[in-house]
Amino acid sequence: MKRIIDLEFITPLFSHGATDQPEIRPASIRGQLHAWFRILGGDIEAERRVFGGIRQGRANPQTMPSQGKTLASRVVVRVSDVDGRGTDIPTLPHKQGGNASPRKAFDVGAKCRITIMDRLGGLSQDDETLLNRAINAWLLMGTLGYRATRAAGSFVWHDESFPMPTKPLAYEDACRDLLDESKAKAKVAVLSKEYDYDSSEIARRDVSDSLGGRDDRTGQEDLSRIHDPLGRVFGGRKTSPLKYRIVRIGGKFRILAFWDGRSEVTGNTDRDLYAVVDLLAQRKPRIGEQLKAKF
Repeated sequence: MKRIIDLEFITPLFSHGATDQPEIRPASIRGQLHAWFRILGGDIEAERRVFGGIRQGRANPQTMPSQGKTLASRVVVRVSDVDGRGTDIPTLPHKQGGNASPRKAFDVGAKCRITIMDRLGGLSQDDETLLNRAINAWLLMGTLGYRATRAAGSFVWHDESFPMPTKPLAYEDACRDLLDESKAKAKVAVLSKEYDYDSSEIARRDVSDSLGGRDDRTGQEDLSRIHDPLGRVFGGRKTSPLKYRIVRIGGKFRILAFWDGRSEVTGNTDRDLYAVVDLLAQRKPRIGEQLKAKF
């Protein structure tokens, strides 16, 4: 298989390599595909066949044959034609001055081409289908780089094999169809508020201005009581099961909200989602009221 996809970033991309300069790294994209492969329910055997892995000493060769040996990844990701301007951009756009935590990033409008293909004898048809689902899920619902769960690194794409939906309902349906087909434990919604064409940073500000920050002790305590459904930095890091990205549809921007419903991974249930939506609606209405209307 081989897919060539052109990306254009519509929010800043905070992605770095060994230096402080912004860089679009194949390893980061492969990591996103790996994560979406798991979200869509890919089992450990298929995951190792596609993405490789080291030998597991206690593997049962009859029930887990691939874990008895070290496997190289069969997914190749290449990045080319990078065109973007690097500058200092706030990682926390709802804050002012030094509290905004600026970092070097590719600014809005940065572009690149990614090529995704298989190697080492190719993938089986079933594994190729699983990989393509992960690619499509990332294109529809994923992001890239630091602050990715809060909509940094959002993009639009061009892929002849998987065109981007052009209407909000069609976009939401494409996400749900993919999740349903994969029997993924997840919820997704394209929120109703439209942001003007030049206002993607306002949308990113709305999702960044959340609960439980460094100066929000009350929010930290309230979130702790419902198992930290927005993630946690203090007291042991935890990734947020509620993730956002910005989508561009019909010349306007909207927020897409994704809830990772794998409670065995996240430690959260759907009840925690509804509880945090209620909290956000009360205290952060710019995003909370949008979520309340959908969830």
